[in-house]
Amino acid sequence: MSWKIPAGNTNAMNALQIDDQTMRARALIDQAAALAPSLDERAAATEAAGQMLGETIDDLRSAGFTRLCQPRKSGGAELPMDAAAEVIAALAQGCGSTAWVASVFTDHSILTGMFSAQTAEDIWGANPLALISAGYHPTSMVERTEGGWRVSGKWEFVSGCDHADWFILGSFMPLEDGGQEHAFFIVPRADIAIEDNWQVLGMQGTGSKNITVQSSIVPEHRMLTMAEANAGAEGRARTGGEVETRPLYRLEHLPTVPFLFTATGLGIAESLLARSIAHIAGAQSRGKAIAEYPTMQMHIAEAAAEIDAARLLVMRDCRDAMDAMAEARPMTVMEQARARRDHGYATRLCQNAVDRLFAAAGARGMFDSHFAQRKFRDMRAVSTHISQNWDRSGTAYGAAAFGLDTF
Repeated sequence: MSWKIPAGNTNAMNALQIDDQTMRARALIDQAAALAPSLDERAAATEAAGQMLGETIDDLRSAGFTRLCQPRKSGGAELPMDAAAEVIAALAQGCGSTAWVASVFTDHSILTGMFSAQTAEDIWGANPLALISAGYHPTSMVERTEGGWRVSGKWEFVSGCDHADWFILGSFMPLEDGGQEHAFFIVPRADIAIEDNWQVLGMQGTGSKNITVQSSIVPEHRMLTMAEANAGAEGRARTGGEVETRPLYRLEHLPTVPFLFTATGLGIAESLLARSIAHIAGAQSRGKAIAEYPTMQMHIAEAAAEIDAARLLVMRDCRDAMDAMAEARPMTVMEQARARRDHGYATRLCQNAVDRLFAAAGARGMFDSHFAQRKFRDMRAVSTHISQNWDRSGTAYGAAAFGLDTF
């Protein structure tokens, strides 16, 4: 269920639980908004470092922003998706790179919650503050060993890897019929080597570097197939032992969790709009207030409408997904397709708004010192992520509408 208290809730105990969750969510959103100015001040240094600064990771950990969707029994807040997206968007108003890393740590907490209870104990039992990075795209084939799997290979775009304690790695798993299946394997930091290759246009502070594993033995309980991650709790009985069935960990992963990444772009766009309005309100050109130009007024109006529409899509879809999970029902094919569509379309709307506002800044926007420049680059980087790509997500919805296979 979403973190908003639903109208007409007459169950007293349930209402108290929801109210407690609402207060936790509101407090975290407010804390994120309060931290945003400090993150903005560190943004240039974060880019220069090519990774999260140590003090920023400390701030995220101490405030609970790295445990937004970690199971409560493992020391996390277990926020529903819409509340977590609100926190990420608030962080992005200060620094896009910081919000992105917080969003991937949150994504990985949700996915880890879909593994067996023993996996959660392995990772968070001794250290509830443990951070999890990931390389989802499979690049190699694992080998079966006694009691588990031997994992090796190379993975790209592993955001936040410099600060992670564990890594979820996608690989192909051999099947008895000679085929293969995409699966996730969780390995410890000790088995990881990091390549310093993250020299990019935008999101420079995410440290989304390449990593390699020579050989890591992963026990059976720290493996989950992609199909299981996208099948809800009912599809994960194979893992053995206790399987987490609370709503957040029933989510079909692929169509829903990427809204956390969309929220980063949303926060970037919202902050650029606010700063653009404040700047334009006090600026003049050739003796005339820029705010009096109808073209500038239209730029602001169009950008604001696009951003508002993006926020409405993100929050509606997150709440609808959480409501379905609270009802213990799987999302329909069209619900999943709509969610995938809206990752891309909301990001497209934010991209359009940021492009419009960057153009409104004129030639001054090109300077490194201008507030619009980094946000323009970071928004571009968000839109390149596979889950945020409009061509891919739009065609997936169109195929589903015609009854064709989309996944």
